[in-house]
Amino acid sequence: MAFPAFWQQAWDDAQPRLEAIRSSMDSLIAMPSRPLRVGQVDAENLDQELLQLLKDPLIKSLSLIKSGLESSVEPEISLILQLLLYKYSVWTLGMTYGAKLQGLRYTTSRRSLKGTRSAPSGLPVRLLLIHGAFTVILPYINKRVRGYALSNSWPDTPSYDRRRRAWEALLKVESVHSTAGLLNFLLFLWNGRYRSLSDRALGLKLSPSSAVLNRSVSYEFMNRQMVWHAFT
Repeated sequence: MAFPAFWQQAWDDAQPRLEAIRSSMDSLIAMPSRPLRVGQVDAENLDQELLQLLKDPLIKSLSLIKSGLESSVEPEISLILQLLLYKYSVWTLGMTYGAKLQGLRYTTSRRSLKGTRSAPSGLPVRLLLIHGAFTVILPYINKRVRGYALSNSWPDTPSYDRRRRAWEALLKVESVHSTAGLLNFLLFLWNGRYRSLSDRALGLKLSPSSAVLNRSVSYEFMNRQMVWHAFT
């Protein structure tokens, strides 16, 4: 069926405008979606709540066996639970459970590590080992060293004593870490990237796990944990 001449002419005249609209739409679709800052912070809070939900029944059970036992082994319980959660979340899935609820996953910007041996999550094994040491092992060591120093009165020793100097060095390291963490958080609020110091140092950032970022949070997993916690 032949179109009238003026329709064909109008169609031909509209082609440049249509091509410009298609090009602008393609550029909009290609724009990467960025995760919300509040979503990344909420993911961290959800991870902490999950750890607490898993730890509380164990602590209560140990307190029934022997009074005071729970306080002496609480760091080890937290360490084991964190290692298990890390293994079955970040190592296997590339995201923590809190990040999964927020629709986020870890991605790396380190090109030098791409092509190396990967974990089941697809992230480099060496990168995850270092990240796990920073986020799980080092906090446990710091907590144990601080508790040992306080129980043995290192802060009360003379200034020339090496234990006092070790205590002061520990306080300086903690102060530098806290200051760096504050600066990193301010940068995170500014550009929305690298929620923690370890993430920034290793080039790990949280990105949407799908092209369409769902802003609603599913609490199905947390509800199951709360029911299990209530029964135990």
